[in-house]
Amino acid sequence: MKGFKYIIAIVFVSLSLSVFSQETKMVKNRRKALAKQEVEKKKAGEEAMEEGKKRHMNIQTKKTKKRMKKQAKKSKALNRQRSGKKKSFFARIFGGK
Repeated sequence: MKGFKYIIAIVFVSLSLSVFSQETKMVKNRRKALAKQEVEKKKAGEEAMEEGKKRHMNIQTKKTKKRMKKQAKKSKALNRQRSGKKKSFFARIFGGK
């Protein structure tokens, strides 16, 4: 009889815990919604950054745009060289810098 009481008690405890499982579903849904909001916020920030870059380029004169493009190209090549990455196939064959 003693063992039967323990089994009944365990069943009641497990049933009471299953009632609280709905709360965990609500928590999961809330976390999912917060994660989705975070992703949307990050995406909006990136879009705003791109829009700012476009606006900045449109404000510049033609000479300045050309100079900025040339400097960006040099910077990219230098960074690639510093990071130890290989040059492109054509640059290696034709000796491009």
